[in-house]
Amino acid sequence: MAGTQSLCCHVHTATRASAIFYLVYNLLVAVDLAIGAIWNTDPITISYTDMKLTSGYRAFDIGTNFMVLVLMSFSSVLVMIAHRKGALCVMPFMLFMFVDVALSLLSLFAAPWGLPGTPTYRSALRLASNFKGGVKLEGEELSQVTMIFGVLFVMYILLKVYMMQVSMRSFYDLRDNWPPRPAAKNTVTVKLPSYDEALKMKDDALPPAYQEP
Repeated sequence: MAGTQSLCCHVHTATRASAIFYLVYNLLVAVDLAIGAIWNTDPITISYTDMKLTSGYRAFDIGTNFMVLVLMSFSSVLVMIAHRKGALCVMPFMLFMFVDVALSLLSLFAAPWGLPGTPTYRSALRLASNFKGGVKLEGEELSQVTMIFGVLFVMYILLKVYMMQVSMRSFYDLRDNWPPRPAAKNTVTVKLPSYDEALKMKDDALPPAYQEP
């Protein structure tokens, strides 16, 4: 991967910033999921299928989502120590970005395909309906929600693609330049004369003779 700059910062800095954003976002999704599990309501950030879920299936689904969120958060934490441990610490985060982008696009056809926290059209409609007091959206309001969701979803995908791209460049840069080279120190090199040159030196070039005090 050519170059180590991304927009206005280094790719390592951009990757760490992406990992921090990813970690915070996953924690918010986990909080939303936990609140939904406690109050027995549908979380905003998790989309379920239209079929009525049994308690066992719902518990399995919530547990699976929590496990995925833990793995996603752990991959973000590993990025923070990549500058000490090497490129392998960036690889899990990079792979999750690949999977996240692919499943986010598939979620347009079937919402359950998306990872926890992936925005869906159904969630957008439910959120907009809650703002309207639970009234079903129709006509112009439905068109506005559809347009806003389309724009935000494209921005969401572009952000994930950017995070994937900087993590790839950071991985390759760490792999190609590991271990890091120590910084060069300012040194002064002095060439000493040979034995024959020292014999030919003039008296005024010789050091003064040692005299006892």
